[in-house]
Amino acid sequence: MTASVVGGLLSPAVAAATPAPPPAPSPGVGLTQRCGGTSWWAGTTTVCDGTVVYRDYVNDDHGADTGGIGYNGTQRAFGTLAHPAGDQRYAEDRISVADLVRLELSRHGNRINVAAETAALYRPDDTVLALAIDTDGDPMTGGGTWGELDVRSDGWDRLVVLDRGDPDSNTLRGSFPLPTAPRWRVQAVTADAAAGTVMNVAFRGPDEEAQYTLAYAAPSEHPPSGQGAWFEDRQAAALTSGDVSAFGYTVSTEDLRRGVTREPGMHERVYTSDYTVPAVSGPPTESMSYTGVPGRGSGGSTSAFAQVFNLLGRYQPYGVYVPASVTSGSYGLQMEWHGSNQGMVAQINQPGMQQRFGEELGRLLVTPEARGPNGYGSDVSERDLLDVMADVQQALPVDPDRVFSSGYSQGGYITFRMAMLFPDRFAGFTGWVPFTGNDTNGTPVEGTVDVTAGAVGNMIDFAGNARHVPGSMLFGAADELVQAPSAEAMRAAFADAGGSYRWWQHTAADHFTFILHDDWRKEAAYSASQRLVHDPARVTFRTATFLDAPEYGIRHDAAYWVSGIRPRTEQYADTDLTSSGCGIPVVTATPIPGAGPDPVPYVQDGRDVTVTRGPAAARLEGTLANVAELQVDTQRTCLTGAFTYELTSDGPATLTLSDGRVLRLTAGVNRGSLPAPR
Repeated sequence: MTASVVGGLLSPAVAAATPAPPPAPSPGVGLTQRCGGTSWWAGTTTVCDGTVVYRDYVNDDHGADTGGIGYNGTQRAFGTLAHPAGDQRYAEDRISVADLVRLELSRHGNRINVAAETAALYRPDDTVLALAIDTDGDPMTGGGTWGELDVRSDGWDRLVVLDRGDPDSNTLRGSFPLPTAPRWRVQAVTADAAAGTVMNVAFRGPDEEAQYTLAYAAPSEHPPSGQGAWFEDRQAAALTSGDVSAFGYTVSTEDLRRGVTREPGMHERVYTSDYTVPAVSGPPTESMSYTGVPGRGSGGSTSAFAQVFNLLGRYQPYGVYVPASVTSGSYGLQMEWHGSNQGMVAQINQPGMQQRFGEELGRLLVTPEARGPNGYGSDVSERDLLDVMADVQQALPVDPDRVFSSGYSQGGYITFRMAMLFPDRFAGFTGWVPFTGNDTNGTPVEGTVDVTAGAVGNMIDFAGNARHVPGSMLFGAADELVQAPSAEAMRAAFADAGGSYRWWQHTAADHFTFILHDDWRKEAAYSASQRLVHDPARVTFRTATFLDAPEYGIRHDAAYWVSGIRPRTEQYADTDLTSSGCGIPVVTATPIPGAGPDPVPYVQDGRDVTVTRGPAAARLEGTLANVAELQVDTQRTCLTGAFTYELTSDGPATLTLSDGRVLRLTAGVNRGSLPAPR
């Protein structure tokens, strides 16, 4: 649960030698924006069946950088969001009216039709869309200031202004005469009509910058000028100068069928969610909320860092770093969940992480927004995490055996949560100063006082779920937020859980040491060879109904070959089953203690576990606690024929096999044989 740290600064006192920068971009794998669909690479322009379609970045409508401190400090409630590069603000009843989402140009006879969708349009006259067209194709003629708007550019000789739209569809429409030149350039901006302020510039290309890497130390401290977290650094700089000449698109009247190919690097991608979040008050759900909508994670005995959702609408952005080192085949995928006060760039914008995990390990680095800076990975925030994973795996070739969960602070909590509640999706995990779910873990008041921030679920109670997901945890003995007792408690939980792990306690590190050093060498090396475990002989899985969010289609009721787990009560439900049908498991566990120097001195606890299979035996055994129902896949457990069982349950339970056979268990030890299916 990351607090604020110094934005974009690497203090000389703690700076370590960073790895070499990533290699120069080269053609990537499958990085082409296709027509249709509800997801897109932000900043791309594509010709689709005769229509020029520009898809913009989302939540990039912050205007010029005039030297103010933007959201941070001036409105602390929204200041928990990583700061933007621009510092222009809307009135509360106009948020997002100039956030351009999509701009289309299509020919109809001798006119060009224009359709522009914005993130919000509360009244017909909220937004101004202005287009400057170089109709003669000569950049040396024309140009100047765009009417009453305080922007200018070179070469244009026709200005088209649309100032009325349809609030039901958030769309402005209009048209202009077809230019006479065979090739002509178009530029566009959107402005907050009431303030007359240009907030968003179109046709910026897929390589817009978001140079933000860290939050800043206190509301009084100004973040680095022009470095933001919303993919609008170049836009903010252009609007600060007033000159938007750099941004535009050249249209060919005769040939409108060419697509645009993206290049490797740091990008924004946007998907369309099936869900919106009802605003408590104020603007409709298509916009952002400065103050946010409270979630279930209320903080326990303190409301600091409580759960809140700020991104309410359908269009949800996420950050993607595409390694230049992968030019064929498939990528690994490292989901890098962000910390509090951070957003979709966060760590994946740091050169050391891009080099160690991206270039050297061939992984996409992906950070979802999680519906805001304090989503904590549950409910609609969790829906975002799952949908981003699905979207990126649909957009790019991803090796499903090399998918990883990782994150810093609050993102470390989400690292635990995702790896433990979806263990059959991840090859491994890495958590930096990971919040465990309750700051009183390992302290004398544990169990009597809860300090849970925005967490829904104390992940220290679910360590056993990661039996087959090897992971590393980096803590700091001087951490002022995730303190040493909590770190030690999580170490003990993993020591008892039975899986492979590395626990590193850095004796001189505080909460921000690792992100400031940007040196991830030992954790990257540990995860390099990790691969997803398929159909293990033993499945241990704990769940509870309070973790679920059925209104968002989320139930945590399955792992590997066990599914449909239904608890009898709202308490924890524990499943621990072993099938010997594919071979009797033989487990070897080796303790791995140690110490080392990087990035600061540390002590190490750990264990390596290997599992081999002996001769097959048609047998199912294990225990169930607070489980009313569950299902077992007979193909994946090699129990397709007759088998014996010994199952202990603390109450009545129905175990249904995938071939239709049923075991009805009673409280106590249940032994017997189940004949083969007829």
